[in-house]
Amino acid sequence: MILLVLLAVVVLTLYQGYRWTVADLQESGEKFLARVTAGDREGAAGLASVQEEELQKLVAFFREEEVAYAGIGRVRLTGLGRGEISFNFNAGGDQFSAPLLLKRRGQVWRVDGLPQVEFLEGALVKEVQGDRLAVLWQGRELFLEPPPGSSLKPGAVFGGWSVEKRLVLASMLDELVLSRLILRSGTTMEGEREGRLPLRPNYSVYKVDRGQIAPGTPGDLVVGQEQVALYLVDGEVVAAKLQKPYSPEQIRVNLRADIEDLSRESLYYSSLRCRGSRGLIVEDRLAGRSYNFPAGEMLILEPQGEEILLRSGGGTELLFKHRIYISSPSEGRIILSGIRRAGWGSAPPEYRGTLEVSNLEGSLVLVNELPLEQYLYTVVPSEMPLAFGLEALKAQAVAARAFAYASMLAGEYSSTGAHVDDSVLSQVYNNFREYPLSSRAVEETAGLVPFYGGQVIQARFFSTSCGHTANAHEVWPDATAGEFPSQPVPYLTAQSQIPGVAVQLQGEDQVRQFLQISSWPAYDQASPYFRWEVDMAAEELEESINRNLLERYREQPQFVLTKVGEKEFRSEPLGHRPLGRLLDIRVVERGEGGNLMILEVEGTGGTYRIVTEYNIRFTFRPVQYLPGRPPVILKCHDGSQRENYPVLPSAFACFELSRDGEGQLRRIKIIGGGNGHGVGMSQYGARGMAEAGFNFREIIQHFFPHVTWVNIYEQ
Repeated sequence: MILLVLLAVVVLTLYQGYRWTVADLQESGEKFLARVTAGDREGAAGLASVQEEELQKLVAFFREEEVAYAGIGRVRLTGLGRGEISFNFNAGGDQFSAPLLLKRRGQVWRVDGLPQVEFLEGALVKEVQGDRLAVLWQGRELFLEPPPGSSLKPGAVFGGWSVEKRLVLASMLDELVLSRLILRSGTTMEGEREGRLPLRPNYSVYKVDRGQIAPGTPGDLVVGQEQVALYLVDGEVVAAKLQKPYSPEQIRVNLRADIEDLSRESLYYSSLRCRGSRGLIVEDRLAGRSYNFPAGEMLILEPQGEEILLRSGGGTELLFKHRIYISSPSEGRIILSGIRRAGWGSAPPEYRGTLEVSNLEGSLVLVNELPLEQYLYTVVPSEMPLAFGLEALKAQAVAARAFAYASMLAGEYSSTGAHVDDSVLSQVYNNFREYPLSSRAVEETAGLVPFYGGQVIQARFFSTSCGHTANAHEVWPDATAGEFPSQPVPYLTAQSQIPGVAVQLQGEDQVRQFLQISSWPAYDQASPYFRWEVDMAAEELEESINRNLLERYREQPQFVLTKVGEKEFRSEPLGHRPLGRLLDIRVVERGEGGNLMILEVEGTGGTYRIVTEYNIRFTFRPVQYLPGRPPVILKCHDGSQRENYPVLPSAFACFELSRDGEGQLRRIKIIGGGNGHGVGMSQYGARGMAEAGFNFREIIQHFFPHVTWVNIYEQ
């Protein structure tokens, strides 16, 4: 009997202890939830050991007008010093519950786990799968239980909240379909007839293609694209949906004030003067305004605050708040005064299509929109001499079209409303007039572009090979990671340009022997730059290196390395005249095609490794920097000469060092071949192949092996 009484006392004590523990657990949960529902994030954080971001989401959830706390539900212990509370809440007129996990620390219960809460701003329903929704959001695919009575359908874009993988609040977002996207920056989108709209950070992008919905990125929003659906919250874009594939018929070109000036400032104008060969039509499409001006009447445009002031020679004065569109009727040309293009001589250049003028940050920015094929009419003669013949010009047209199409998709100039600019940073446009032969080359290859792996290729081209091309990954670093060498590109490979001759070019003796022969029957043999040499005094070259090494370090510090200790090289800040007196030049690494990849230069001021052909060529400039001395002469194999050539023509080069009897360096002869980076299509090589009877398809297939042909207008 005594044992039974004792057992009953123990059980009662344990039960009472359990009740007190559960009561403590519930009280701790209630205190925490009271802080959360009051919006007291700091107070709630003092009662919890959870991630700040997750706590912020829960507090924000209870700030919603349609959400109300509805008390504690079940409370239970789940283990030694651990418990779980189920709390109730109302959302959108329906009641739900969610768990809180707590852990005992000493005599105090602290919240140790929160329900999974997501604020799904700009989410898209991918499909309905029975009793759950497949939802795309922030590049992720979520599977959620829909709220009671949900009418969400595939393709719907909504804002709302999910709790524990259940959608508890959802509302359709306002949709605005852009007539056409004409600008996209990191903070703004602009529609042709909708104006500028601010972007919410981390807005979502979705793609609809042949009925299939997939997540996208901001980079998929191509300037010029039509039917882009935007979804807005408080006037800001939180999501965008691409409803049709991009059509590349039109290209948008930033026009520089000076195509020799590659700085960003050259894209901005303080004023603009233009007239039309057949008059001009000036439109503000957003405001629905349009004005006509007769042929020859000069228009002067200037920024005025955030607006554009237009004054005409006829006395008209207009003020525009938005982007304006200038065109010349009946296929007339827009004539821009005050800017020069070499091939136009003293005449002002003329432009097809439409000229868009916008006020960006108090300056005018110009975008010339015109059909892609018409754009190529002046790109091809600007990039290749007409004397190279029709088939070579066709190959150039194909490469230029591929570059333009890839640039459209890349979006590098989207913040100024363009796909490309008109300088060598993209490809030179309208630096020469249209010519019948080059236009014919464009027309007879219309739409044709080489593809590899379902994507347009990087159609790299350059002036002249040395008789061998280079691997792309041994010329350029990885554009994203910055690693060098980068990953190989299967269609941009090192290969001989001498029919029937294979050469090995990685050893110094092999390279020297190869470059000393100018009679190779290579496709490029007719180029003056097929072989060249420069002879410089040691003090002349060391002056060039001292001046240019610091500049290269400022531009690409990771590729100008300083020797530290016996063997280590690392990026270190450089002082004035870092090399000092030139002592030695050593080749560290060459690519498969013989191109310099890493060059080591030793001086009294230090030893440095210069990485990538671009940095090598711009450090070893054959330019006379010493006052009072004659210019440095670049001798070409056809007997012609160039004075103070601004850059080493190519990285297919070797060095002959001459020393005096005491071993002091006196002269350096640089023997080289080719002009340009050496990757992809050699333009002189294309000429040589055309003269040998190859057609443009064969030329392209030779320089870009393994590619297939696609007509971009028929995809």
